[in-house]
Amino acid sequence: MTETSPQKLGFKNKPLVEQLKLVALFVLIAALVYFSRPTPLLFEVGAVATLIGVFIRIWAAGHLTRDQRLAVSGPYAYTRNPFYLGRLFVLIGFALMSGLQNPFVWAIFALGLGFFFFGYMPRKERREGGRLEQLFGDQFRNYRQSVPSLFPRPTPYRDPFTAEKRAWSRDLFFGGDSHFSGNKELPTALATLLLIALFFARLVTLHS
Repeated sequence: MTETSPQKLGFKNKPLVEQLKLVALFVLIAALVYFSRPTPLLFEVGAVATLIGVFIRIWAAGHLTRDQRLAVSGPYAYTRNPFYLGRLFVLIGFALMSGLQNPFVWAIFALGLGFFFFGYMPRKERREGGRLEQLFGDQFRNYRQSVPSLFPRPTPYRDPFTAEKRAWSRDLFFGGDSHFSGNKELPTALATLLLIALFFARLVTLHS
């Protein structure tokens, strides 16, 4: 494959609409933290779910090369959309850490789940599936037939089009190298850990 310069990623390089979406998301999360009433048990379960989501996204970030080669290794051997699976775990984790005792929190959680399953996922599947099919043809069609869109299969997928075993790449996680564009997942992971800390601070404040 021809070498391609890494794509420019990050908040500043996103379109204005995407920037506004991210800002709105963080405002919504801030409201969720503010109105939350976490309990020790729900916080612990929610923190574990959130950390699982962070781990899945970190794992995926070290395997995805963004349209330059089809990702079929790591978590992609189990699900076509590990980033979205990780996001779902984080969403559920945030809801649990909030305590689910406030109607406002329930409304945010229901809205988030509804948008994820009926808006976000279908749109991503249509857009990304069509693009990947154009880029990778039969390799992607075979992969799509064998690997679920979201919830993982029990055994790893074996790609008949390549025997290459791809290990997790630190370079891809941090943003790529001269050959492949990466994902810059570190800021997202750190922001998520910060939110866990904020929920914990809320828990301590309410139960001190």
